[in-house]
Amino acid sequence: MSISIKVKEGIAASSWIVNIFEDRSQVVSKEKEVYDFRLGNPKIEPPLEFVEELKRVANNPFPEMHGYSALAGHVQAREAIAKTLSKERGLPFTAQHVIMTAGGAGALNIILKAILNPGDEVIVLSPLYLEYPYYIDNHGGVCCVAETNADFTLNIDAIAAKTTPRTKAIIINSPNNPSGMIYFDESLKSTARLLNEKNRQFGNDIFLIYDAAYQDIVYDGNKLPDIFNIYSNTIFAASYSKPLSIPGERIGYAAVHPAMKNSRELMEALTFANRVLGYLSAPVLMQHVVTNLQGVCVDRAEYQGRRDMFCNALQDFGYSFTRPMGAYYIFTKTPGDDLVFTQELAKEGILVLPGKSFGRSGYIRIAFCVKKETIKKSLPGFKKVKDFYRH
Repeated sequence: MSISIKVKEGIAASSWIVNIFEDRSQVVSKEKEVYDFRLGNPKIEPPLEFVEELKRVANNPFPEMHGYSALAGHVQAREAIAKTLSKERGLPFTAQHVIMTAGGAGALNIILKAILNPGDEVIVLSPLYLEYPYYIDNHGGVCCVAETNADFTLNIDAIAAKTTPRTKAIIINSPNNPSGMIYFDESLKSTARLLNEKNRQFGNDIFLIYDAAYQDIVYDGNKLPDIFNIYSNTIFAASYSKPLSIPGERIGYAAVHPAMKNSRELMEALTFANRVLGYLSAPVLMQHVVTNLQGVCVDRAEYQGRRDMFCNALQDFGYSFTRPMGAYYIFTKTPGDDLVFTQELAKEGILVLPGKSFGRSGYIRIAFCVKKETIKKSLPGFKKVKDFYRH
């Protein structure tokens, strides 16, 4: 018996990803204390509001509380999200524009399932979230990588060069994982102008899939542009993993622009995809819990404090990077091959991911959503390895 050739190739190409979730002793000598910065698995506990709402829901059971919801999700949760979106965006969202999903990953997969025909192209921006190529391939699409600028801002010419008559969508992730870059108003408007121009040229409607996983984790008073009021052919993929610090609960949603042509047909397609991909419905207990938690978020100052402590130290050691505006990753250049540099850090008990994994060699990604003590104790190792490359 043999497994799928494509899956076998995927396992071989990304076997290191599995190790992120496995025993750290497989990567670092048992004599070393381990400082694990590989996974965006926050060590900050959920806000008190989440804990209290979870208790309230669990302690007040009702008939069929744990049964299947509607395929699109419980209407109360969808109405709560639609009300919040309408207030924030000034657009007439209703529950009919929202579908509850198994996290942000579930949202992205049902979107791609709903819109892609075999061979359709999806543009992604490098550095990119490492699972995008797999998600696109899951549904018969072709991943087309457009490079961002050296400072990770959008390169409109690079996007234009990747846009063809087969382009079905572009995925924009802001704040970006891994760079922490926020794509601001003018660059998104330039992207929208390009997409509208290509829509007219090719006679197609290119979707903009906005991956908003980190929309609530922003720093220094930065504000995210309102993508819904920039491009009407937008599909929004959101998650509660980051704002509520509950990634293991797998709860999120997708939202379709109210003014999108054929939005009802698209919502039907998303609902169908939710079923046939085996999600059936988003986790129902979490649907009940998040209904009354719109706008609730962990203390961003906790993350910003970790960012500043880490960035200041790395800067003093001579690392070169753009200070992240959002999310909780530092994407720093390496003085040599990023895979070798990653291995050298591992000798000091420091686990990070190579930039090659994110489509940008010569960098490493460091997740700073860890305990402050972990950051402090890792710093001598970061300095030692960087100093080694000076000599």
